[in-house]
Amino acid sequence: MRILAILATILLLSGSVSAECREKACMNNESKFQEDGGKWHTFYYNDVFNIGTNWYIIFDYPSGKTNGTITFEFSSGSTKVHTYDSFKETDSISFSGSTFSEERFNLELYINITGPEGSDGKFILIIDVNKPPAEDIFYLWGGMTIFWASIGAYVLYISSKFTQLRDK
Repeated sequence: MRILAILATILLLSGSVSAECREKACMNNESKFQEDGGKWHTFYYNDVFNIGTNWYIIFDYPSGKTNGTITFEFSSGSTKVHTYDSFKETDSISFSGSTFSEERFNLELYINITGPEGSDGKFILIIDVNKPPAEDIFYLWGGMTIFWASIGAYVLYISSKFTQLRDK
């Protein structure tokens, strides 16, 4: 019986656990960009930004790239700036799950790559912002089921008491 209770608890709690993947293999889109100097940048991202979870962009850039930045700016105004690290060829940036509060489709993310002499190029990624259903709906249904079952049991109890009183 004790093992059954532990197993039931694990199954109930495991449904609410989620992990955010920050690996290239987890990203469903890849976009390659060749800057004016002929060097390639590769951006890995998910095309759906779920409100409430962090959204990551992983990018590869040419080795030895220094004195430059990559600017990520949504058309709604949220901006992040990444400065190149000459010791890395892959890096990432994330936007908080609270960046958006409502669904938006075909939202533009402007990416501007700059070097020491100015802009090396820019391009646009199109993503969708999704508002997932509330996870607490499971608990709401459970609570409402118990509530209505309790009211039904009370009605049956009162009905049986009235029947007993009528019979006397």
